[in-house]
Amino acid sequence: MKISELVTKLEEIEKESDGKARRLCGTLIDDLIEWDMEMTRVMKKVNSKVLKHMEAEEDEFIKFLMKEGIESGSIGEA
Repeated sequence: MKISELVTKLEEIEKESDGKARRLCGTLIDDLIEWDMEMTRVMKKVNSKVLKHMEAEEDEFIKFLMKEGIESGSIGEA
């Protein structure tokens, strides 16, 4: 279940509640939204680092393939 679906269900509960239950639902909704925003920010950082690492590894792999191809004679050296 997505956070947005949880928030929608909690908003429905909040509408039908009053007093402390309503306040608790509101606080929970706010906390979920805040957590979701923080996780989105963290995942963007992680994804950026992973992509940079993958690009570096890809470059090294291409260099390895070129070297092996040249040494085996499969690729001509220019």
